[in-house]
Amino acid sequence: MRPVQLVSTLAVAGLLAALTANAQAPRGDAARGQQVFQQFKCVSCHSVGGVGGKAGPALGAQPGQTYTPNTMVSGMWSHVTKMWEAMDKAGVPRPKISEQQAADLYAYFGGGRGGTDKAGDPGQGRKVFEAKLCASCHDDAYLAPTLESLAGRVSAFSMVNGLWEHGGGMLSRMVSRNVNWQTLTPQELGDVIAYLNAKK
Repeated sequence: MRPVQLVSTLAVAGLLAALTANAQAPRGDAARGQQVFQQFKCVSCHSVGGVGGKAGPALGAQPGQTYTPNTMVSGMWSHVTKMWEAMDKAGVPRPKISEQQAADLYAYFGGGRGGTDKAGDPGQGRKVFEAKLCASCHDDAYLAPTLESLAGRVSAFSMVNGLWEHGGGMLSRMVSRNVNWQTLTPQELGDVIAYLNAKK
C-alpha cells in the first residue's frame, strides 16, 4: 500500500472507530452514578462537588479543565494501583464496575459539560499499545487474551469495566515480570481505543 493510501486508510479507520465507540457507549445517569459512588464506598476517600472524603483527590471537572470520558478514565487508569492499595488497607472490597456504571459515574461527576473527546488515531494508538507494553501480553494469546473480538465495541467506559474486572490479574502478571503499571494521558487513551476498535 502506498504511503498516501495508508495515511488515508488510518484516518478513515480512526473516524469510524470514534463514531462506533460513541455509538456503543451507554448514556449515563447522574442519580444512578451517585448511588454507585456511595455503594462502592468511593465517597469514603473522594469528594464530588465538595461532598465526600478528603483522603483522595476531588473528582470531576476542576477549574480550567475540560472534563471528558477520556479525562476521567485515564485518571482512574493511571492511579488505580494507589486506589487498590488504599482500599486493601481500609478493608474495602474492590468492586467490579460495569460499563453502564462507569457512564453513570461520569454523569454524576459532571461529565459532558466541558467538552467531548477528540477522535483517536489508531496508528498512534498502536504505538502507545506497544510503548506501554500492552502488546507484550495481549499480542500473545498464551499470556493474555487477544483483543480483536472487541473491535468496534471499545469505549472509555468499557475500559473502566475491563480495568476493574481484570486489572488485578494484569497487575499480578506485570509484577511477576518486574514491569511497572503504565499510566495513560487522555489522548493516549483515546488513541488506544481507536486502535482497538480498528483492530482485526
